[in-house]
Amino acid sequence: MPQKDANSDRIKLDEILKSLFTVSNKVLINMLNSLFKENYAAEATEVSFGSNEFVDDAYNILRGDIFLKLSDADQSNHYHVEIQTLNDDSMVIRMLEYGISKAKEIAQGVGDQEETIFYISKQLVIFIEQNPSIKDELRLRLIFPDGQEVKYRVPVMKYWEYGKEEILEQKLYPLLPLQVFKLRYQMERIKLRKTHTEQELRELIEKAQQIVEEMAHEAARLFKVEEIDGGDLHKILLANEELFRYLNNRYVNDEKLNEEVLSMTRLLYNPIEVEKAKQEGILEGKLEGKLEGKLEAARNAVKKGLPLEDIAEITGVPLETVQKLKAELFN
Repeated sequence: MPQKDANSDRIKLDEILKSLFTVSNKVLINMLNSLFKENYAAEATEVSFGSNEFVDDAYNILRGDIFLKLSDADQSNHYHVEIQTLNDDSMVIRMLEYGISKAKEIAQGVGDQEETIFYISKQLVIFIEQNPSIKDELRLRLIFPDGQEVKYRVPVMKYWEYGKEEILEQKLYPLLPLQVFKLRYQMERIKLRKTHTEQELRELIEKAQQIVEEMAHEAARLFKVEEIDGGDLHKILLANEELFRYLNNRYVNDEKLNEEVLSMTRLLYNPIEVEKAKQEGILEGKLEGKLEGKLEAARNAVKKGLPLEDIAEITGVPLETVQKLKAELFN
């Protein structure tokens, strides 16, 4: 694969993985509670995302993955999550650099004190792919000239050890799409073998398609029982589809399979959103058959982010009118 394409794929993969943390507050807080062994109440907790870029003294940019702050009436804590496909010896050093950089940012503007205090965020590294060299935590020991020692530890989540049942039980719903990505380890090993056959990779990509469909239906079920909302469903289905596309394009490159997964995703998402719209009264205008009611129904649907083509079909308002409504609302 050309270097430019490889870099583009890596950047897109990073963005897909990070998108799994852009879900609703309720779903995100439940996931963070599980990952960090916390007990925040979703309805009483504020979530804010922090900057993930830091500039050192040499004007080099250090970029991390996800930095968040959770605040409720009793406490306020900073969290840092890195999602990794592979491990290397420098990972623990990078985590320390991220931690210190964020601590410097948090400490700015505190005021003059006799002793500067650095608060290191609660950190976690999620490793997706199977690797026997990865331990339960990253370890580093700082030794100062006077003999003082500080043991630095970062917990690790070995995602490849989690099946669908564990993900659901621990309410790690946004991580469901990563189930298909676990197959990349096997695909890469097959591809690196000089004697591998295309059939071996095709069998794995077909297995990947089955996993994607299973995760998509699980996400739809979570939506129906109100464990996730429509926005969460959309993000999970989209990540599910994009991770499959990444694997397929990299190892098999069968465009027909991409289309099949896309069609499956649309069939799952659109009917659910239509049903939810009915329950919320968005379609009331169409049911009444009044023009103003239809326009109001379309306007409400646009606000909720439904696809414009679906809004036109659902409400009976021409697509051109729906497009104008969106322009009026957001321009």
